[in-house]
Amino acid sequence: MSNSSFKLHIVTPTNITEKEITYIRLKDETGFFGILKGHTNFLTVLVPSLCYYTDVNGKEVFLAVDEGILSVREGIVTITSKEVFESDNAEKLAEIIETTLTKRDESEIAFRGMFEGIERSFMEKTIKLVKGSA
Repeated sequence: MSNSSFKLHIVTPTNITEKEITYIRLKDETGFFGILKGHTNFLTVLVPSLCYYTDVNGKEVFLAVDEGILSVREGIVTITSKEVFESDNAEKLAEIIETTLTKRDESEIAFRGMFEGIERSFMEKTIKLVKGSA
């Protein structure tokens, strides 16, 4: 651990990762901002954006954040989000995002169809019940 490094925790519903970094650049509703070691305690809502951090070896790693909460507390930076994509290659990150979003769209369409079927069945049974008691 170098003198200028600090911990980054990335928390999603399926994973918690810890990194040792020297800088991170993120985006909230006010725009992009950076965090270095020693940053004051801070809390903000992140907007969907492409960000990056610099690891202890000086390598930039790109992050795609799908909304979330950022907290800086006692020198530890924590990103909490439903999804965070990470790659040291921006083109690879774009491919990962596109593949994931396509899968998500397909899942949402299937879920909507299933939900509409349940809703339709509920309405039909309610109509039969109302007509039967009239």
